[in-house]
Amino acid sequence: MKTKQLTPSLGRKEASRQVKDLVESLIAIADTEQLEKLAASLQPKKVSNEEVELAKEIAGDDYTDEPSWPLELANLHRLYQRRQRLLEKSLTSTEVADLLDWKTRKTIHDKLKANSILGIKDKGIYRFPAWQFDPEGDDGILDGLPQVLEALKVSDFTKLNWLSKPHPAFDNCTPVEMLKQGNIHDVLVEARAVNTF
Repeated sequence: MKTKQLTPSLGRKEASRQVKDLVESLIAIADTEQLEKLAASLQPKKVSNEEVELAKEIAGDDYTDEPSWPLELANLHRLYQRRQRLLEKSLTSTEVADLLDWKTRKTIHDKLKANSILGIKDKGIYRFPAWQFDPEGDDGILDGLPQVLEALKVSDFTKLNWLSKPHPAFDNCTPVEMLKQGNIHDVLVEARAVNTF
């Protein structure tokens, strides 16, 4: 028996129907052994007592056998709290323009597009962490920051989080602290490694 082929479609409903039809056609030609394997693979994994004890030993106090949703929700809550802490000392576009004596906010958006400064959209407006501004740096920006921002191929929040977190490669200094000490090369090396994960 020949299986049906998916054809490109515009609507989600039509795509769902096509997937359903394809699965039905595959089930129709599958033998009993294949169907039993499929059914077994869809069953929840049973964890033995030995595996539970090993997990407790490895994870220590962090181990839990609770469903993952409460943990995911708690983690999401912690990320939002971290986001708020990281944006506490930040400036608006108007404040940045005043600080750097830029005549228009368009300059700020041009710098954002060029990865020369870091801005995080928060409640509809961009917030700019104050640590990136340095009166001694090129264009009033912390030396090396534009190169690091360009090297980090991740979301703006991930950039902010990475730049603000102590790093073992820097003796638990943050990348920002390393840039302020003039260690641009070391920070660039680590920033490029972020993109490999």
